[in-house]
Parts: sequence; structure tokens; C-alpha cells
Amino acid sequence: MFQDSLEKALENMHKPHKDFRLWLTTQPTDRFPLGILQKSLKIVTEPPDGLRPNMKGTLSKLSDKDLDACSHAAFK
Repeated sequence: MFQDSLEKALENMHKPHKDFRLWLTTQPTDRFPLGILQKSLKIVTEPPDGLRPNMKGTLSKLSDKDLDACSHAAFK
């Protein structure tokens, strides 16, 4: 299964590049790898009207404090 391969690959990343980010989207499912879920920042949204409005809505909910907590300048 792809999820199992992804989980193993992520577990074997001992020193990822400082700019590495992985964005995943999924429907609610009990088959999502628990290891990835436990190590992830989770953002839950309603079904989108489109990717762009959904991403804008999600990002608008982040506070300046949340953005300042990330050390990568491109994130902010």
C-alpha cells in the first residue's frame, strides 16, 4: 500500500532538509497510517468549493503567532 511505503520512508528520514514540508489531504478514513497522523499538524476543513478558496480560508485562520513560530521565511 502507498500509505505503508510513505510511512516507512518518513520514518527513515533522519535528517530531512530544513525546508522540507509534506502536505497531505485525505478523506476521513480509518486506513490512514497512525504513525503519520500522530506526527502531523492536522487542519480540518469543510468540503472545499475549490482548492484556492479552501487554502485561502485555511491560511486566513492562522494567527501571526502561528506564523512567527515557523522559522522558515517562505512559510510566512
